[in-house]
Amino acid sequence: MRKWTILCVSAVAWLAPSAVAPGLPALYADYAHLPNAEILARLVLTLPMLFIALSGPVVGYAVDRFGRRPVLIFSMLGYSISGLSGIVLESLTAILVGRAFLGVFLAGILTSVTALIGDYYKGTERRKIVGLQGTFMSLGTVVFVVLGGLLAEIHWRVAFALFSYALLILPAMLLSLHEPLSDSKQLAGKVARQPLTGEPRRIILSLYILAFVCMIALFMIPSQTQFFLREIDILDPTRAGIAVGTFNLSSGLASLAFPWLHRRFGTLIVFALMFSTVAIGYILVGLSNNYLEVVVAMAIGGLSMGVFLPNANLAIISNAPEGVRGRALGGLTTSYYLGQFLSPFYSVPIGISFGIGTAFVVTGFWLFSIAAMFALLAACRRLAES
Repeated sequence: MRKWTILCVSAVAWLAPSAVAPGLPALYADYAHLPNAEILARLVLTLPMLFIALSGPVVGYAVDRFGRRPVLIFSMLGYSISGLSGIVLESLTAILVGRAFLGVFLAGILTSVTALIGDYYKGTERRKIVGLQGTFMSLGTVVFVVLGGLLAEIHWRVAFALFSYALLILPAMLLSLHEPLSDSKQLAGKVARQPLTGEPRRIILSLYILAFVCMIALFMIPSQTQFFLREIDILDPTRAGIAVGTFNLSSGLASLAFPWLHRRFGTLIVFALMFSTVAIGYILVGLSNNYLEVVVAMAIGGLSMGVFLPNANLAIISNAPEGVRGRALGGLTTSYYLGQFLSPFYSVPIGISFGIGTAFVVTGFWLFSIAAMFALLAACRRLAES
């Protein structure tokens, strides 16, 4: 029950944008009379990501200071309330405030649930759970996008009812999750003075940079795919949703293979394979001339996302001592979502100047350079060990 609870909690990772995105045009239409309504309506989608990034370090400290379980339960309750508030709030400003709180609570959920995986499981079992976590995140996105679209056809406010999912799994959390730290009070007193130093610190800081850069690239899929399809005269938003869903479905399936890949090749080679795969996918997307080619390219590129998230999470929880694991994961959460929030500032200027297809191709080539770097690092490590 504990394992399934952790996985079901992890599925909320992409609920925040998935519930809102299908009904965004209708939301904008209702508030079109307001100044800057187009920008404010888009912020309903992206604002949680900014607040996840801003609150990540503070949430990470709270996870170490007060414990994983209390922060997770409090965050899940707050997440459901702030998410459901979109059903009843009349003011667009009030909806945006609710979305900001949603981001803070989601940061608490993602940081604490991943810390629990690191605390509860070791070795092979940890690899399996981290891989399944990536699967539930990706497949949860597919399910929530489909349900969000169906509910948005009734009314865009009805789609916010999806946040009741968080309330439904609260009883299972209360029953199955316990605080894993043997002496949380003693640990809390040490948290502020327990530094992260040496090789683990360098590895974790490098992972932060890598996550930030990777998410700038990967968030092009949900944010730019529909615009690229318009470039090749595919205007149906449903087909755009299917293309993005293909990327997420492929990601979820790839996560299932992560335990075997990590055990067989190790962290560095897995990163090299992941960046090579997404590079191929992006270049194929940019060169596509029809819908079928786009879907095939999305299926290839999605394999990367399914491997990246569990590989990065496993590297963090393996290198961070138990007493600072929350802070380390909080920093990773910040890097993830700051990259997502800033992704349009990278891709849109290239798209305006040269076309969205060119933006995908250019991104594919520099992703190949990152893959080459990891392959070189893996070769150097193997030579050093031999």
